[in-house]
Amino acid sequence: MTSALWAIAQPRMHWTLDGNVGEVLAALEEAAAAGAEGCVCTELAVTGFHRRVPELLDAVALADAQQRIRAACALLGIAAVVGMPTLGAAGEVFNSHIAIAADGRELCRTHKRGLTPSEATFFTTGQERCWTGLGSVLAVSVLCREMLDGDELLPLLHAALPTGDVRPRVIFWPSYISEADAELGQAYRDGASAMARALGAWVLNSNWAESLNEPCARGFGGGVVIAPDGRLVRTLPVDAAALMVVALGAG
Repeated sequence: MTSALWAIAQPRMHWTLDGNVGEVLAALEEAAAAGAEGCVCTELAVTGFHRRVPELLDAVALADAQQRIRAACALLGIAAVVGMPTLGAAGEVFNSHIAIAADGRELCRTHKRGLTPSEATFFTTGQERCWTGLGSVLAVSVLCREMLDGDELLPLLHAALPTGDVRPRVIFWPSYISEADAELGQAYRDGASAMARALGAWVLNSNWAESLNEPCARGFGGGVVIAPDGRLVRTLPVDAAALMVVALGAG
């Protein structure tokens, strides 16, 4: 099987759109320079995942941020999967993960359905899932705590799989998770391993390196790579910004 090179971004968090978009653009440049064909960015990468997100829901500013990222993808020839809030026609706000092709086209939006109670006071619950061909991989996004919802999600993901596509399967797992609760952290990884085995897919986890809401909290970062047989094969640094390029399908 041909190897596909993908990067995992684990950024610092900022209160502003400009600060976070700058992190995304820097990650794309670094990933492209390392020869990656794509880069997965974390949950709400464009705004940051913090209490001031409602102040950043300016439709024009969000559209401009996405356009800057799409233009960078086209310029660098790299695909990206990026988290950001998106606005529905009736005023809904979704926690979304957006797949962007290497030519800058938006290919798919995945809206988080497994919301925490606090998220559900602000975000609208998403529904369907889409597998997307991104270069040499076939990919889908599962957002943060949805790794605990395998019984609900797996039938949907199986049903959405296109027939006859032999590209390596990848589950992008953007998150905002602290390892302060070791038991819950293990439950997340167990859910991710089970989903990898059930779908024969790689799991690439992009986690925030820190919390702005709780600046003294530790145990962020530590993004993981899980192989299709469920093995944890790579881990990013804890409590530090990082970028890792991994080869998928190389055995």
